[in-house]
Amino acid sequence: MKFTNKLEKRGGGTCLKLNLSAFQLSPKKAFTLAEVLITLGIIGVVAALTIPGLIQKNQANKLKSQYLKAYSEIAQSIKLMKNDDVSLGTRTYGSGNSFYKTFYTYFKNAHLCGTSGTGIKKDNLCFYGGDTSYKTLDGQYSVPYNYFDDGQFVLMDGALVLLENPYSSTNPTLWIHVDINGKTQKPNRWGIDLFTFYMNDDEEIVPMGAKGTSYSDTDKFCNPKLSNGTNGIACAVKAMDNSDYFKEAVKWIK
Repeated sequence: MKFTNKLEKRGGGTCLKLNLSAFQLSPKKAFTLAEVLITLGIIGVVAALTIPGLIQKNQANKLKSQYLKAYSEIAQSIKLMKNDDVSLGTRTYGSGNSFYKTFYTYFKNAHLCGTSGTGIKKDNLCFYGGDTSYKTLDGQYSVPYNYFDDGQFVLMDGALVLLENPYSSTNPTLWIHVDINGKTQKPNRWGIDLFTFYMNDDEEIVPMGAKGTSYSDTDKFCNPKLSNGTNGIACAVKAMDNSDYFKEAVKWIK
């Protein structure tokens, strides 16, 4: 910016005279209402295209983290029981589905829901007879309650652990189901936030759907395009082996 000044003598002194017109700013052009509206419209379109994807990505990452945490806690608890020389054989506990009473003590501050033998608490945290909260993978069927009724407890983070301990079976196996975000959180779907694990002959917990488990046909029992009463039970192995599984799974929620 260019300005001038002049020195003048007055009464023996010197004064500075500024040319103030040099400091006047040129007017700037403002946005018109139409331009503002167009800009906002573009921002709205971009947001509409990107925000749903970001929400799905965040949901997928959260479910994946919860799944891995639940599996780790269950596997660690089984390992601790073996180290303590506590029996993992379902028949050694007798009838009455009492295995869960021992199992839950290996989880800090777990909340007992009960078992079908003595009655499962009918509250919003537990899965009781007549409750239709849980659906199969495609959402068309309620899950078979008798697969989940041999003892339940809620973990500190809200995850619900549900046992299937077929004492009367000629070849009993232990199934451990986990609702990784709890019954109060949707979608409550087998293969999305409800997963099933299996204790093999080596007394190790493996994801259902793996070779040698009761439901190893993932094309039939983990397929969002099929409808059957146990669809979703074999998804645990896909969730474990496929790093992008949850990115696809959240798209199946309707």
